[in-house]
Amino acid sequence: MEKYIKNILAERKINAEKKADSALNNALKDSTFKKLYSEYNEQIINKAKSEVYNTAFDNKNLEKIENNLKNRLKELNINYNDFTPHYHCNKCKDTGIFENQECECVNQIKSNELLKRCGLNFKPHSFEDSKFDIFDNPSLLKNLYTAMKKWCQTTTEVKNIIISGNSGVGKSFLLECMLTELLKEKKYVLYTTAFSLSQDLLKYHTTFDSSKEEIISPYLKCDILIIDDLGTEPIFKNVNEEYLYLILNQRVFEKKPILISTNLTLPEIQERYGERILSRLINKNLSKLFRIENTDLRLKKF
Repeated sequence: MEKYIKNILAERKINAEKKADSALNNALKDSTFKKLYSEYNEQIINKAKSEVYNTAFDNKNLEKIENNLKNRLKELNINYNDFTPHYHCNKCKDTGIFENQECECVNQIKSNELLKRCGLNFKPHSFEDSKFDIFDNPSLLKNLYTAMKKWCQTTTEVKNIIISGNSGVGKSFLLECMLTELLKEKKYVLYTTAFSLSQDLLKYHTTFDSSKEEIISPYLKCDILIIDDLGTEPIFKNVNEEYLYLILNQRVFEKKPILISTNLTLPEIQERYGERILSRLINKNLSKLFRIENTDLRLKKF
């Protein structure tokens, strides 16, 4: 992942600077602009020298040359701003470092790559897509969506969110909305289905080389882990319960939130995953549980 991020940043930086250099080289083909550009750079150097040696400098002459240069560019139908690299991230200029820390744009790269890996090949829904009039109790559900959007925007109250309910009541839709909002907030998010998670856990269990830790690392390191449809995945002996607990326990220890949707009731979660996992999910100090009781939207005409 780290090598991938470095390559993405390097490619973005090189492309932005190449485009700027190309624009300048194109303008320099014009002899009038080339002469003005040379004079302008000479004046910039002289200004810097005057500041070092505390000597007089004619700013009006520099402004005159700069205006002539810009006017010539207008005649050539070339934008002066194109000479400056337009980086993907203006903060770090595509270096990945801003104010001696990892830039927030790195989180976006991580999240986008994880979305590709988990097979999310569609654009997730957003809170703006929500339509509450198709529900039996629109005001109650609207309040839930408002609370979840606020949670995504602040996440100061670090809580695990478990959204329970029958199939078709909009659990996955809500998680997609939260995913979109969290990405807007430049969070490092891993979105996965329970099935994909189960496959990764099995792969982790059966891998014995140096790539083993790379399989589970994103589940532990991401800012927020989203698991959709917990309870629909296949169960592998000595795999699901053991490694799911490892992930939950470590994230609880590091106070990193988990968002889960499930069709299961609490007794069913305990029966399927055991007491240890249930205790991690329903601890009142760590988690908030929401149960959506509603008509199956897949059967509702709209």
